[in-house]
Amino acid sequence: MKIQSLFHRLRVGLHNKRYLLNYRLRVLQIKLQFYWLVHRGSQLTDLSQKSAIVFAPHQDDEALGCGGIIALKREQGVSVKVVFITDGGASHKGHPRITRQEIIKIRKQEALQALTILGVEPQDIHFLDRADGKLHRMTEVEQQQLIEEMAQLLRVFQPQEVYVTHSKDRSQDHETAYQLVKAAIAKAELKVDLWQYPIWLLWKCLLFHNLKFEELTGAYRVAIHTVQSKKNQAIQTYRSQYLPIDPQSSPVLPHGFLWRFFLPHEIFFKSQP
Repeated sequence: MKIQSLFHRLRVGLHNKRYLLNYRLRVLQIKLQFYWLVHRGSQLTDLSQKSAIVFAPHQDDEALGCGGIIALKREQGVSVKVVFITDGGASHKGHPRITRQEIIKIRKQEALQALTILGVEPQDIHFLDRADGKLHRMTEVEQQQLIEEMAQLLRVFQPQEVYVTHSKDRSQDHETAYQLVKAAIAKAELKVDLWQYPIWLLWKCLLFHNLKFEELTGAYRVAIHTVQSKKNQAIQTYRSQYLPIDPQSSPVLPHGFLWRFFLPHEIFFKSQP
């Protein structure tokens, strides 16, 4: 029995070491491809003075992907509105002690605090409260109702730029959000600059595996070093996502995921609305 126990511990130890090594190699590959994207695969572009509306599938996407752009525009008096599409209630699905409604309330409070740091006024923040994780499962009628709500916001605000998560962001809510926003722009009959911001694209993909170079074409980078501290503070308000929500839980966002969002550049992809 002692020999069997020893072999079992050795197997577990080897498995854990192999997992840790593979994880470290994965993170290294992701860092290399991101640094390539920043320094070689993207064009530096100046901040525009155009009014903007940011569509975020979940409460934290706006700070991660666009926090620098939002802060820069607001410091210069440029109008920015932020629209949260889902209620964020699925981030702790199945938690034995925290209900969905409690999570929704927490994430909404975090979003309001984050956007206050970035300079967005409460009246410029909108919550559409669709079910988190289920945008791709909506019926045709539900999709059209949501598209009309978005289109109405676009008609009222008349933005010159629209920001939304990447069309290939490897998240069903994020990819569906892109399609819905694009449809809303068409329905509102607006001529805008449409910008995609990646959240999960680089984390869930490795070059030469399931990420194609053409998916990285048309990349632009914006220097945000002057507002980096504001973006960092905004991200850090989302404690429910990057820290364990209680001693028995793990963080929602995986270890090693956040590092690139604390760098002094943001990456965007321009697309045709």
